[in-house]
Amino acid sequence: METDRFILTFAVVIAIIIVLTLGRPTITGYVPTQTYSQNLDLEISESQRFIVGTSTELKLSSLALSGWVNGEGLVKAYLSDGQQRWLVFTNSKKASTSMQHITGFTVTELVLRPDKKLDAYETVQRGYVAEAGNFNDACVETCILDEQLINQQTLYLEFIIEPGSSMHISEITFTTA
Repeated sequence: METDRFILTFAVVIAIIIVLTLGRPTITGYVPTQTYSQNLDLEISESQRFIVGTSTELKLSSLALSGWVNGEGLVKAYLSDGQQRWLVFTNSKKASTSMQHITGFTVTELVLRPDKKLDAYETVQRGYVAEAGNFNDACVETCILDEQLINQQTLYLEFIIEPGSSMHISEITFTTA
């Protein structure tokens, strides 16, 4: 009887070790968020900053943009707190790759108010090209936002547009903490 109990205990311990070794379980936490999607019809043809706001406290935990780019010039969109910038979208891609842009997912309605024109241009890095065309749920560095950014009072969307190009934002998707 005691031998049977020992064999059963040993078998259970071995089974647990095998499951933990081969299954590689992970522990995840639950963070409550709300996801929103808002249609926009925003045409941007020069470098400009927009103030991002809501009628309530803004606690963004992610931000993504969808739309299209016209022209062959470099176009970038950043989320900024006034000091640091996080890349949301760029139409720059490695010249010899067919890889698509990396995308991700995302209170109330966001309000974008035009702020100041930006006297800023960027150039395409060596080995990269700027491409026109559609993009969906682009969030290069804003798929998951840093907690210090979540608590900022004022945020900006900054668009850097090379002359001769334009960007149309059709949708903004965001999550709130």
